[in-house]
Amino acid sequence: MRSTKSAFTAEHFWEYLKHIFRLQQEESPVSTTALADAMKLAPSSVTDMLKKLSRKGYINYRPYHGITLTSEGEKMAIKAIRRHRIVERLLTDMLGFEWHEAHQEALSFEHNISDEVERRIYIALRKPKVCPHGYPIPSKVEDALVEEVSLYSLETGERAQVVSVKDDEPELLQFMASLGIKPGVKIKVEGKDPFKGPLQAAVGSKKRTIGWHLANAIYVKKIPK
Repeated sequence: MRSTKSAFTAEHFWEYLKHIFRLQQEESPVSTTALADAMKLAPSSVTDMLKKLSRKGYINYRPYHGITLTSEGEKMAIKAIRRHRIVERLLTDMLGFEWHEAHQEALSFEHNISDEVERRIYIALRKPKVCPHGYPIPSKVEDALVEEVSLYSLETGERAQVVSVKDDEPELLQFMASLGIKPGVKIKVEGKDPFKGPLQAAVGSKKRTIGWHLANAIYVKKIPK
């Protein structure tokens, strides 16, 4: 059920920019409905925050015409994404959390640390390149744009290496892990049923059947034949 709250906290502010940046990579301008769905909020709540972000100069927004980030909004979004992914690495690498736990735990406190604390965490982690889910830890907009394809787009016989996973749902990440699917793992597609049917794949040395929804949440780089 969607929330009807319209909270103007710092946490909410950062989350809007992160979601707009991600959605903008798929379709631009971003519709208010798509943003509301992604954030699990009521459209009326989203509209209120968009007006505020527009007044601050972080987004270009006109009702019924969609949303785009301004250059300043992109910088702020990258800052928020970078911090989130660094904190996720802190949780998995130093505190022993599993990758399916890291996203939600990071949200609970990432906004409360200073830039200096973030910098020191990053150094203590030996300057990681990616988060636990395989996404880059960006310093600028270009760093956050990942060229990859979904596993489901591969044809029978093609091989690839898992780069990242799109979904942050803990249950789905746990299920992926049970199948041996994590960034860095190699996969070979051995068959694919028509009409959004499952695909059959070799995940490492194991044979797996992977449904359409899951296969579209796994992003890979093709391995040349």
